[in-house]
Amino acid sequence: MMTRDTKCFDSLQDAGPLSASGLLARRFRLWRGTDGRRQVFSVYAAEEAPDYPAAVAIAVRMDGTRRIPMWTGPAGAKARSAAMATGAQEIHLRILPETDSGALAPL
Repeated sequence: MMTRDTKCFDSLQDAGPLSASGLLARRFRLWRGTDGRRQVFSVYAAEEAPDYPAAVAIAVRMDGTRRIPMWTGPAGAKARSAAMATGAQEIHLRILPETDSGALAPL
């Protein structure tokens, strides 16, 4: 089921784990937006993602080792609901800086 917040993700690319192995590879993920910048996201199981008020969330479905973005928007209950509706197993969160965060900001 598609939600009203579902976006096209042709320009959102999984840029891999923060490191090649270990805790950092499981806990952090890099995503690249249309501006080409890599941004670090914390990885959570969809049902365990916290309610950070100033964060952007990506609901991510796993396909083997590939990560597919299914939804992007604000963190919290909305992100968890979107993950459930789209079959996403993970929610990736990025705390937004006080300045413009570029292409991965909530739309």
